[in-house]
Amino acid sequence: MGHLAAKESYQRLRERLDMLPVGAPGRGAIFQILKILYTPEEAELAAKLPLRFASLQQIARKLSLPESELQSRLEAMADKGLVADFNLGGKIRYILNPTIVGAFEFSMMRVRADIDQEQLAGLMHQYLIGNSEFADALKKGAPTSLFRTMVHEETLPADYTEVLDWERASHIVENAGAWSIGLCHCRHVAHHLDRECEKFPMDTCLSLGMGAEYLSRHGLARSVEKQEAIDLLQRSREAGLVHLGDNVQNRPSFICNCCSCCCEVMQGFRKFRAFQPFASNFEAQIDAAACNGCRKCARACPVNAIEVIEQVRVQGGKKLKWLARVDPEICIGCGVCAQQCKFDSLKMAPRERRWITPANTFAKVLTMALEQGKLQHLLLDQDDGLGARTASALLGAILKLPPTKQLLARDAFKSRFVDFMLQRAGLGSKKQAR
Repeated sequence: MGHLAAKESYQRLRERLDMLPVGAPGRGAIFQILKILYTPEEAELAAKLPLRFASLQQIARKLSLPESELQSRLEAMADKGLVADFNLGGKIRYILNPTIVGAFEFSMMRVRADIDQEQLAGLMHQYLIGNSEFADALKKGAPTSLFRTMVHEETLPADYTEVLDWERASHIVENAGAWSIGLCHCRHVAHHLDRECEKFPMDTCLSLGMGAEYLSRHGLARSVEKQEAIDLLQRSREAGLVHLGDNVQNRPSFICNCCSCCCEVMQGFRKFRAFQPFASNFEAQIDAAACNGCRKCARACPVNAIEVIEQVRVQGGKKLKWLARVDPEICIGCGVCAQQCKFDSLKMAPRERRWITPANTFAKVLTMALEQGKLQHLLLDQDDGLGARTASALLGAILKLPPTKQLLARDAFKSRFVDFMLQRAGLGSKKQAR
């Protein structure tokens, strides 16, 4: 009967993880992934952990476990990247790590002998990219993403002064306070799939602030000084990598430096339009009078947003046949293409419509949960008894009612609602930035 109990534990764990904004949908590969990442005992414990930060005492009381035993188990799971532990308000608080960004990435940010990383890499690629199961579970058109692209600052016009500090990768790294570097999850996966990335190094995953402290404390990444982090950022730009960062304004926890050949976010976007939108507030624009159709920008674009079309014209007495054209609906505003243009015909310009960037991590999680129809799981934990389960189901039903859905689809109302919830929790600002 032990195998049946273990199977039920993994099922409960999958259901628990699926309550988070980016969940764990599916019936196939996800169970194989969870079995590699979690022992049956860890799966049983993880399936009972709160979806909100909680102290050791709160969790021990809820699960009726001795604090010393629980602390030992939670610390072991944190060492594997399955649980996060942060000092919040002067007390260590724990939370179950989501699939993304969380347990999936942390499992591949270092070389490990305790799990079969080659098998895990194949399963993760199948789950995330091999079919649309995962992508289909994310609501298309939801305006808030886990990630945001940060434009290469040197590609902006010299006289442009409206770029904000939180849009500058250099400013974010400069002021992070703590830094760590780990293996790129995606390139590590590609390595095990015999698709070795020959263009770029593997150690380009840059974590910041509390995220960096958490990863280095548990040996999931290497703690570095500020200058090494700044140098990594500069090398990544020179190599033509995309800065893909945490989609928050204050205290972002990571900047990945991504290549189009390995990055699962960009692969998912190209194939399924998953994680849309994660573009910056800038877009590539072509000056037709200066473009000679050399195709360098099209080859450099990581998401295939640029095509070269036939358009015969005469420029400076020279007959030209080809012209680059940017699809603004696909362009992620990274600036990699502009770096490749040697004819000054491609510039990064502000978008007419700016994306919403949540003020902080808590605002991001709440907003995404709201958009994905999962807010009730974060506000009312179903494991707190029949009353909580009933209230959670009722809130979920209310959020799905047409008039409520229409209100919550409006950015201004949604922003005020999330800001109200944050202030109730003592985590919000007076006004969520937009």
